[in-house]
Amino acid sequence: MSETTEIDAGSAALTALGGALAQAGAASLTGQRERMAEGLLRASLKQWEDPQIRPRLLEGLLAALTSEAGAAQMRDFMSSQSSQIFTQLGKALGVSQAMDINQVAELLEVPALNINAAQAQVWGLVVLRYIVELEPVASATADDIVDVFAPTIQRYLVG
Repeated sequence: MSETTEIDAGSAALTALGGALAQAGAASLTGQRERMAEGLLRASLKQWEDPQIRPRLLEGLLAALTSEAGAAQMRDFMSSQSSQIFTQLGKALGVSQAMDINQVAELLEVPALNINAAQAQVWGLVVLRYIVELEPVASATADDIVDVFAPTIQRYLVG
């Protein structure tokens, strides 16, 4: 598969992942903030566990690791005003302007670096579970993953 095809397939999958994360994030900001990490992690796992979406997500991740174009797309997805996550989160919260990582951090009242730390936890999990297939994380249930990872991610997101 060509680099452009991998990036395009990854982009569509990242858009779906971004939408799921934005919905989970908005729900936790307007409801149970103390369960934000759980909601975000479950939304992410649901996308990664979908056999139709996972290959495209893997293509996007691998493109980010092997090409500048893929890395740029991942940076945009994870931090910029063009980020699917933050744009859709803003829409879900009724914010008319596009948001970036700094504005989301301000909304959460945490440093932007905390958001990167939460992202690192999730992407590390993704690499171990879906690429390296390291046991026991590769075969752990979603509930087990949430039980172990959510408390750390929660600490990053609520300070």
